[in-house]
Parts: sequence; structure tokens; C-alpha cells
Amino acid sequence: MSLFVLIGSLVLLAIALAFVAVRVLLRLPVLKHFVLGCFALLSGLLAIAVFLAAWDLYSYRALLDETPVATVTFTRQTAQTYRATVSVNGEVRDYQLAGDQWQIDVRMIKWNPTISRLGVDPIFRLDRLSGRYQRLEDERSKPRTVHALRESDTIDLWHWLQKSESLLRLADTQYGSATYLPMADGAVYQVTLSHFGLVARPENRQAEEAVRRWSS
Repeated sequence: MSLFVLIGSLVLLAIALAFVAVRVLLRLPVLKHFVLGCFALLSGLLAIAVFLAAWDLYSYRALLDETPVATVTFTRQTAQTYRATVSVNGEVRDYQLAGDQWQIDVRMIKWNPTISRLGVDPIFRLDRLSGRYQRLEDERSKPRTVHALRESDTIDLWHWLQKSESLLRLADTQYGSATYLPMADGAVYQVTLSHFGLVARPENRQAEEAVRRWSS
């Protein structure tokens, strides 16, 4: 008798014994109700987890060829303090940023080839808005500002995909950032996202002049 035949015989025997044991236990009313109750509880908890994961997934948007994701307008408050007005899908929010430059970050989920072939597009969600100082001394000594643009309510699907080896086969999680650009009073920037990452472009004269001064 080969090793594989022996292993197969033992597995079949174990399955048969387990089947008999389950049949006997289910004939006992108390154990039967206990087992069914545990199964119902586990099913309910799994259903809640799947629903919350779907709700978190709903906060993401499909990524097309080049998708406009936000418009950011700056209003100067003090020498190195600005109010950043971020418009996303008609929703407008204000954030206080300290520094000379700003950056916006995004989370991206790219599905594996099997899921992609079903027509499912990559998805994304804006994550953070941050400011920084141009001078190294200011960066070390002055206050930093970072704002969450969107957070997961209960279940963070992004975290699940990163930490679970089995879920890693379903999708690739990526973190993208727009290059730091200067803040200026009245400056307006348009932020777009493609498969290659985030791009922020000046949308008015104030932003163009700020970029020109910063890059010269």
C-alpha cells in the first residue's frame, strides 16, 4: 500500500466518522439547537461584516482613463496659513493648512486580471490633504497640518486587502500622491487621477504665477 493510498484511506475514514458523529449529535435536541444557533450567529456576523465591507467599498469611485477628482482653492489667512477649499463631486469642505506648499493623497485598488476581465474598473478614494514648508528650518520647527479627506466608518477594506494574504490575490492596493505645489491667495488647482497617479494643474492666473515663482 502506497503512502498516498494510506493517507486517502485515513482521510475517508475521518470524514465517515465525523459524519456519523454529527448525525448522532444532531439527534439530541439540545445540541441540535445549540449547533444551529451557533451557525445562525456566525452567519449573521459574517453578513454584517460583508455589508460593512460593501459600505466601505461604496466610498470609492471607479477610475476611468483620467478622472477629475477634486478642485482646490486657497485663501490666505496669515503669512504661512491658508484656507483650502476642497470641492469633490459637488461637496465642498474647508481645511486650514500651515506652510507654503500643499499635497493631496489618494488610495487606489487595482483588481487582479480575473476580476478586471469581468469589466470591473480600478477604484480610488481621496485620503489626505497636507501642507509643508519650503524652508527646512520651518519644516522642523513649525506646526504641521494633515487632514483626513475620508475615513472608513467601521471596516477598512483597504486595511483588509493589505493585511490578508488570501485577499491580496484579489487586488493590489496602492498609495498615490500629487507632487507638492505652492499655496497662494486665490490660487485654484484641478486634481485629476489616471492609472499612472495623481496630477494637480493650475486652473487660474494666481496658481500659474505661484508655480512659476516656485519653480524658477
